[in-house]
Amino acid sequence: MDKKKWQIILKVLISAVLFGVIFSRIDFADVLSNFKLVDIRYLPLPILFIILNWLIGAFRWKSLLIHKSSEKVTVKYLTHLYFVGAFFNNFMPTSVGGDVYKVLALGKKIGSKTDAFAATFMERFTGVMALVLISYFGLARTLDFWIEQLPEIISDNSLYLTFFKFLVFFGFWIGVAVAFLLLKILSKKIGILGKIYNSLLVYKDRRGVLLSAFLTSFVIQLLSIFTQYFVFVSMGITFPITYSLFVFPVIALATFFIPSLNGLGVQDALFIQFFSSSGVPVELALSASIIYHLLRLFVSLFGGILYVFNKEN
Repeated sequence: MDKKKWQIILKVLISAVLFGVIFSRIDFADVLSNFKLVDIRYLPLPILFIILNWLIGAFRWKSLLIHKSSEKVTVKYLTHLYFVGAFFNNFMPTSVGGDVYKVLALGKKIGSKTDAFAATFMERFTGVMALVLISYFGLARTLDFWIEQLPEIISDNSLYLTFFKFLVFFGFWIGVAVAFLLLKILSKKIGILGKIYNSLLVYKDRRGVLLSAFLTSFVIQLLSIFTQYFVFVSMGITFPITYSLFVFPVIALATFFIPSLNGLGVQDALFIQFFSSSGVPVELALSASIIYHLLRLFVSLFGGILYVFNKEN
């Protein structure tokens, strides 16, 4: 069995297991009944935020295409790839699975899969960095609440608590540093990694481009956060923005890296875990997560239409 089939099996299995655990503890009829609480007047806002997220993302992607091979690529073309990639996210492992399609399509367009990968990676990486920093702000404002949620063996021990805080605030950056160091070492031994490393090095002297992409990423990630926030608002549920600035980035980061069907199961379990801690009934939290899934699916269907018409042409 090839690697792709194993990936499909893995993502379906993880999503199925998580949903099995969730629905073994929750009355699905209550979840469905919560849909009646939705005030549809609010739903255009999340849909608009999703579309703006992808449109601005295309401009960020264009700014990072600094290699000579990418001079003729237009924002219109990248917007097309963004929507089609979002459509493919519904069927590929993790919420960044559609990036595989984007890299392959862009690589074919510019004649260099390496340069396409480098630009797409930097587009995602600047977004992840912005997401992490936003989560730090939210965490700093709600840290006491989260410490109360920790097991007593950690919260009552100053040494363990200090180590926990260190990991939370610096663990990501340590991991990034180690990953880039490994890439540098392996680039000397593995040809394809050497090409990728050299493509990424191009950005070293383009700090203005990176800063612009980084600042744009804050706008994109805030749009994503408010998309989810207004899903809850549409159901009559409100909570502090500072809480959202921590919880939603953490959920997004988890769906980036944990294999699943575009976050199915993973996102839902985390919605339940985080929002039940703040007093939201688990059925309402799950209903909000399902609505968010459906809104993203609805907008991504436009990408499916674009893909079909492009194949016909």
